[in-house]
Amino acid sequence: MADIKVQKIKLLKIWEILNRKADKDTPISTKELISELRELGISADRRTIYADIEAMQCYGYEINKRLRGHEMVYWVENRDFDIPEIKILMDCVHSAKFVTEGKTKELVDKLADLGGSSRRDLLKRTAVRFDTVKHTNDDVYKIVDRVERAIETHKKVSFRYFLLDHTGKRVYKHNGKVYIEEPLAMVCNDGDYYLLCYHNEEKYENHIKIFRIDRISDISVLMIDISDEAINTLSKAKDYPLKAFRMYGGVLRNVTIEFEEKLIGVVFNKFGERTIIKKDCDKYTASVAVQISPTFWGWLMQFPAQIRIVEPDDVGRMFYDWIMLALNNNYEKGEII
Repeated sequence: MADIKVQKIKLLKIWEILNRKADKDTPISTKELISELRELGISADRRTIYADIEAMQCYGYEINKRLRGHEMVYWVENRDFDIPEIKILMDCVHSAKFVTEGKTKELVDKLADLGGSSRRDLLKRTAVRFDTVKHTNDDVYKIVDRVERAIETHKKVSFRYFLLDHTGKRVYKHNGKVYIEEPLAMVCNDGDYYLLCYHNEEKYENHIKIFRIDRISDISVLMIDISDEAINTLSKAKDYPLKAFRMYGGVLRNVTIEFEEKLIGVVFNKFGERTIIKKDCDKYTASVAVQISPTFWGWLMQFPAQIRIVEPDDVGRMFYDWIMLALNNNYEKGEII
């Protein structure tokens, strides 16, 4: 009986072996297939392999074959991911700060396996090891899984939220208070992963509060539905993440900036390539939606002589006051040496 059960999964195992170990450059022979199956406790011979491959081809499995000398070899041409796609995914995992060192290695290895045996080692060798500062919360996968389930079922979640002290030890906010939140979406931005939650308070832009996924602990999905207001908020704020994360932390304002031609690419990179840029002689202007915050001021300070705020006047004044505060804080009595 056991042998009968094993034989019933033979076609599945043949398909798995072909996907894992064979491609056009390194096809697998009938003899090698028989050997692989035997290691799994499945008996086969050349006659049954020929018949199995033919049956799979008849039912739509795209298995290619050709003669190599006097031996038939097989491979799978169409994979779920091609090599460039796998390479992009591997690089994204390397650059993601919220994926810990250990999880990065595991995930990269799994992605490399999608390329087949002949490409696996090549993908690993050519992968650039980014000098990315990795976070240390190994529960990220569990957190993402539970948040995703809550979002799918429109349920609330509970969790504790922490920061790190100077020794790297967790310090829980509000003395370990348990947060009860209405999750809307998860967004990856600049190497970090964020949870967007609905909050019916005016101080939160579009009523959305943001939490870092890797700063969450002890998360649970509650059997409590999120509000209709939360559901409506998500549909009205689809472009919120772009504005919120690129200039994180302040009131959303429309600001007109003037800049030199060489900064056109910088503006497109920051605000998106659909930004409307107008030319006036040798100067360029753009009206952009930003959150007025130190992040915005810091970005402007990268180009002190090449970019300026045209309007509104009060935003320009806030930027000036921020610069003066920085100067006074770093130089005693404002005296610059």
